[in-house]
Amino acid sequence: MKEEWILVASRDEARIFSRRGMGPLSLICDMGNPVGRLKAQDLESDTPGRSTDNRMRARHAYSTEESMRDRFLRDFYREVLERIEKADFAHQYDTLTLIAEPRLLGIIRALLPPGVKSSVTREIAKDLSFEDDKNILERLSQH
Repeated sequence: MKEEWILVASRDEARIFSRRGMGPLSLICDMGNPVGRLKAQDLESDTPGRSTDNRMRARHAYSTEESMRDRFLRDFYREVLERIEKADFAHQYDTLTLIAEPRLLGIIRALLPPGVKSSVTREIAKDLSFEDDKNILERLSQH
């Protein structure tokens, strides 16, 4: 019987469940992301630097393309996906399901290691991070 792993992701935590066939969910790991609960102003204590353009005599603000919060979020999900990649190499699961709100699902997709991408059989663009096992199973059966 094939084993499915289910990643239920949010900004605050990542839970990985396993499931054999149509059986119950079994929690493999629960990884917390304390930075996910912080506000952007708690992470970025300063405003962007400023510069003066001598030719136009105008002032410009430096900006970063990625906020500190997004950078920490990407770092957190790199760790989560590294855990999943190691399990893939060890053949601990056959298929992988990703569940996250749409924006986070896009971030996870972009970070997926190439070997893990082929294991992903379905994606659910919904925030189910606060749902219990029963509700997650119900959502899985709908997809």
